[in-house]
Amino acid sequence: MAMFSRNADDIQGDVEAQIAALRKEISKISASLSDLGSERFDEMKRSASRQARYAADTAKENPVATVAIIAAAALLLGLFSRR
Repeated sequence: MAMFSRNADDIQGDVEAQIAALRKEISKISASLSDLGSERFDEMKRSASRQARYAADTAKENPVATVAIIAAAALLLGLFSRR
């Protein structure tokens, strides 16, 4: 009987060690995913800033076209909102 209890204790210790190792790996994976998400967000932010600057520069270079586009968009928005 003592042999079985010793084996059960060994198995329990092994399982606990494996669970601890898995928790550590999950923590590392979670940190890696967080870093990756942060990098992607920063990349998207930079891209949006570049596009906003481009749109602002284009609007400054072509003010008449910009006003026409805004007026057309407002008209379409008004027509769609009535339905």
